[in-house]
Order: sequence, then C-alpha cells, then structure tokens
Amino acid sequence: MLDQIKAELAKHCKPEEKKGLFFSLFDVNGKLLTSHGAVETDKKINEFTDLIYNGLLAKNEHTAKTVVIDIIQSYIQETDINKLLALPTKDYGVFLINNENKTSWAILPGTKGVNDIKTALGLIKQKYGISGNVSMYSFRTERITIGL
Repeated sequence: MLDQIKAELAKHCKPEEKKGLFFSLFDVNGKLLTSHGAVETDKKINEFTDLIYNGLLAKNEHTAKTVVIDIIQSYIQETDINKLLALPTKDYGVFLINNENKTSWAILPGTKGVNDIKTALGLIKQKYGISGNVSMYSFRTERITIGL
C-alpha cells in the first residue's frame, strides 16, 4: 500500500515538496477506518508519508479498500466568522488551533454529513471538547482516491 500511495502522490507533486497531507482509509462498505495528517509540515512528502503510514495507517492496511489522500493546496486564517461560515464545505475544509496549547483539529472538504461550516465547527468542538481561544483557518485540497 505504501508504494502505491507514493506512486500516486508522485503524479501530483514532487517528493521533495513540503505540503500538508491527510490520509483517510475506508473499508469495503465505505466506513472510515482512520484519518490522519497535517495542514502544514516541515517534512518532505515522502518522509511525511512514511511517518503517517508507519505510525498510524499500517495497522489498518489489511481491512482498507480505499485510500483517500487530500493534498493541501492553500490555507488562510479566517478572522471574520461570517466569511468562514459562508464557505461551501464541498470545496473548503476548516481547522482550528487552540492558542493556549497549540493543538489543532480539522474537518476535510467534502466530509460526508457536513453540509456547512457551522456543522464542521460543531463537530470539531464536540469531538475534541474545544474551549478557550482558537484561531480559525479554511483550506482547499486536491483529492486523490486509490482503490486497493
């Protein structure tokens, strides 16, 4: 699976580039098994792919039937909540960074069941129990789907 992922990524970006990536693995029924990544990294694509694969994806390799890779194309900090709420979730993801402890959480563009940014923010807050001062960002990706 790792070689297949790297070969597909090489068609879309150079291995020495430093781009954020998210990897999502789905089973035969389309159920999400795991999703991991980062909007920004200081690692080259192949190095970052190895890190995520060996640390988090390999344990689901035998049950995964589809790999979806989101390559971060751009992201911007959003200081106007109304501007953020107006973005279509089909095209934009959202991530929050807790300004106190620097932890972050993201919802990818086109996430099933997320039809607006308000829902995306609610899911992030509910799943991770966010409170306090956060910075909000929107981002766009290029999506690659690999059938296994």
